[in-house]
Amino acid sequence: MAQKQWTKAAFMVRGVPIPTVTPCRPRALSSTASAPDDLEAMISKPSWSVKSLFPSDVSSPSTPSITQKQLHHLLRLSALPIPTSEAQEAKMINDLRSQLKFVQAIQHVDTEGVEPLQCIRDETREAEMENEITVAIMKDEFDKEEVVGKRGRIRRKKDVERAALKDVGKDWDPLAQAPKKLGRYFVVDTAKD
Repeated sequence: MAQKQWTKAAFMVRGVPIPTVTPCRPRALSSTASAPDDLEAMISKPSWSVKSLFPSDVSSPSTPSITQKQLHHLLRLSALPIPTSEAQEAKMINDLRSQLKFVQAIQHVDTEGVEPLQCIRDETREAEMENEITVAIMKDEFDKEEVVGKRGRIRRKKDVERAALKDVGKDWDPLAQAPKKLGRYFVVDTAKD
């Protein structure tokens, strides 16, 4: 009887059925609609360089200029301290300019035909199957619980909890690593001035 209630409780929360997880469909891995005929020729010639993301000494016209007033405003909004010297301020402005250049480079990436990720994880079918939680996997946890009362409240069995806590730390000796011991206590030397 209790097992039937558990199966029912596993799929219902406050009388509302829990939606089932549907597997993700395979995602497109490139922004091109069709695969190129000669993949090796495409890979041999890079389409961009990492050097383009590095800040250059000469500011390009596409990089927005950042004024001292804007920097101080951003620092105040971020609850960060205002720079104490001109050199520190110039370094912050250069750092912010290079970060903006990096963001602009990312914004120019062609993402046409690429579906956005729901989250960063392995979304292959094998990974979905591996991470899926089923009633069979949770059976051991369900066995540690019981339904009590008129309203069918779920409660952890006390004897299972006690048995689990009894084994924890049985063979652990906190004094094993102490350099000095005095009976059941370890000694801490303090430096005297």
